[in-house]
Amino acid sequence: MRLGEKRLRSSEPIYVLDATPIIHFAKINKLTVALSICIPYMAREVYNETVARGGGRPDALVIHDAMVGGTLNVYDIQNRKLITKFLRHPEIDPGEAETLAAAQELNGFAIIDEAEAREVSETYGIPTRRGTVFLLLRLLALRKISDKGCENMLHELVRSGLYIDSTTLIRVKDKIRSHIVKLK
Repeated sequence: MRLGEKRLRSSEPIYVLDATPIIHFAKINKLTVALSICIPYMAREVYNETVARGGGRPDALVIHDAMVGGTLNVYDIQNRKLITKFLRHPEIDPGEAETLAAAQELNGFAIIDEAEAREVSETYGIPTRRGTVFLLLRLLALRKISDKGCENMLHELVRSGLYIDSTTLIRVKDKIRSHIVKLK
């Protein structure tokens, strides 16, 4: 960069996705839509969890195709000590540890469903978002999906096996409805 030049910044944020949002958007065949709002990464361990050890499940094949097609990037952690540091927390699994490390190294957001992992990320100052629900509401906010499409996608995600507690489910439905009211 030359003196006086401005550093170019992508208008899209970097999201490092943990396994849960990747798996469930793949299960409902909406992974490409979910990845369209960011520069998406998954850590190598998340790739191993979702694809390599995925046993040829349909969602594993969708995730593999997204990776091969360049829609989803696999990131190898540079500083392995970060993973060791995060794994000291018993509530963190290897995929979450690598997701946090990748988000830190890439200066991005960790997209994780598990509240305990988000709490650990706060301790280390790693920006985190609430996983699958965050992506769904972000798609709506950016008008990548309609309000009806968002409601339908929420129901599809729950039918795919995504666990959402009743309080969160009500809050998400209220946010979708309030978005509808704002647009009218």
